[in-house]
Amino acid sequence: MFWIFIKAIFAQIDLQQRMNLGRIFIMTMTMVFLMKPFVPTLFYLANVDYIKEYFCVNKDKPMLHCDGTCFLAKKIAESKKKEQSDRLPVDNAMVQVDWIKEIQHCFLSPIIQKSSKVAYIPVYYHKIYLGNPFRPPQFT
Repeated sequence: MFWIFIKAIFAQIDLQQRMNLGRIFIMTMTMVFLMKPFVPTLFYLANVDYIKEYFCVNKDKPMLHCDGTCFLAKKIAESKKKEQSDRLPVDNAMVQVDWIKEIQHCFLSPIIQKSSKVAYIPVYYHKIYLGNPFRPPQFT
């Protein structure tokens, strides 16, 4: 239902307006993802009094002037732990790619083309077969 509504809206606007909406959407999503690490801090700043009253661990010790920062530290640690567990493990080992050689055989270029006077058989070469010109010959 939602997508039908979106399609109906997009059908009525021209390409420039669609591009502008796309840019706005991308900018909004970028800002959301960039602000994600600051959410616990913003939540704390918005609700300092409530957190001091109900969630502060050091309510009995007012001389510490904790003011709920213990709760903030706990929330930040939880968000970091969650962020680390959400990441996929990355193996930084070198990966050998064997299929590149096979793909390179497709890009052959002719040395000699058909001439208007004499027809030559096109000879195809590829740099993979040329190798190093200063390599000594190998006898089998």
